[in-house]
Amino acid sequence: MRQRPCLAALAVATTLATALIPAARASASPGESSARLARPAADGGGTAPIGGAVPGLTGAAARAAAGPVAERHGRSKLQAAQAQAAQAQAAQLHTDWGVNMPSATTQGLHATQSVLDTGPTTTTGGDYVYAPTALPGGGACIELTTAYTPTGPYLWAWDWCGGRDGVGKLTPMDATFLSTYTTVVNGRRAYSVDEHRTSSTANTWTAYLYNYVTHAWDTYFTSSGTYDLPQFNFGWNMFEIYTSVDPATGAGYYCQTFAGRGFESSGLQVYTGGAWVAATAANTTTTHRTPPPGSAYDCPALTFTMVTANDHWLAQIGGGQPTTGTSYEAEASGNTLGGQAAIRSSSGASGGALVGYVGNGTANFLRFNNVTAAAAGSKTVRIYYASGAARSVTLTVNGAAGATVSTPSTGGWDTVGSVTATVTLQAGNNTIQLGNATGWAPDIDRIVVS
Repeated sequence: MRQRPCLAALAVATTLATALIPAARASASPGESSARLARPAADGGGTAPIGGAVPGLTGAAARAAAGPVAERHGRSKLQAAQAQAAQAQAAQLHTDWGVNMPSATTQGLHATQSVLDTGPTTTTGGDYVYAPTALPGGGACIELTTAYTPTGPYLWAWDWCGGRDGVGKLTPMDATFLSTYTTVVNGRRAYSVDEHRTSSTANTWTAYLYNYVTHAWDTYFTSSGTYDLPQFNFGWNMFEIYTSVDPATGAGYYCQTFAGRGFESSGLQVYTGGAWVAATAANTTTTHRTPPPGSAYDCPALTFTMVTANDHWLAQIGGGQPTTGTSYEAEASGNTLGGQAAIRSSSGASGGALVGYVGNGTANFLRFNNVTAAAAGSKTVRIYYASGAARSVTLTVNGAAGATVSTPSTGGWDTVGSVTATVTLQAGNNTIQLGNATGWAPDIDRIVVS
């Protein structure tokens, strides 16, 4: 976990990040044969040569431009955790979701990472979205970070070796970057990265980006020395945030800024046992046993999906992927709509419709009938909803009033988010009623029972 960046430093870096940095070649390494690396599957597979270098600001010039930020980022991640606690007192949330790479068995990574290329890519309210940060196991010197900041999107390389512990390189992800280092993968612009140890003698690590114009790997950053964070197993933090809650919406500022946007990591491989293999539960561990709810990230509209464990990840703000379990649509004909509750069309809803006008009294409710359970016991109900304001909803199960759940704004009346509640069901058929006796509830898309 790193410290928040200095905006002034990033602005200076943007103006300077135009010079090509000479590529530094190290000795032969894992996955490297006759100066060739594995070609991304998005460009046909096979192997590709090592070519030039990625433009950017590096070395002493980057540190001078960064100024105080270099000192702040240079503190160890243990000190960063202490700073995180102080930020929590200031009502700023810092958390992440990803995969850890045990240093003893994984010593490099390949991955393809989506990049936002349309709509807003700058953050507001002091928020930062890192999607992703990459620090391989095996004593890696380089943490490669895709950073969405108040001044724009950047690619960062942080040097964690030899006591330097600071900024190594900064590159703006501008139109030139996108046209050179990205292609379309799963409908999204994405770059491909290879980061591995290129010399065991000096613990030299090199990060490469694939150039989709020249069809070669360009050197991004190289660093050598003693790894300064041996007490931690890091890896691929697919989604990391610093966020503050917008009092107008009850959700993090980034949640509205990036509404409808997706962040995807695919083709994640680790170097282990002398070969590149897909990241799996056998060689990596996830930071959460199951994908966490968006509400834990101050963004109910945020849905995490492990498309394939552990090598394909998706974070979607609005319009997320289904959760494991049985789904019940709000607009289904078998449900009961009480009082003013009514179905309306919605482009963001899973079935193209929502149920609104729920709550503001006990007469206006939505009841899901015939919710089945194979056996009696505790179940998780994930409520998918849309709301342009912070509200709440009360669950009534089989006629007995249950929990009241807060439903922060999702950023819009057609942007779907989710929250969870725990209920006790009986074996067979059950009813789950949603309402709000004292105020309006959000518009309901569906529930998923698991």
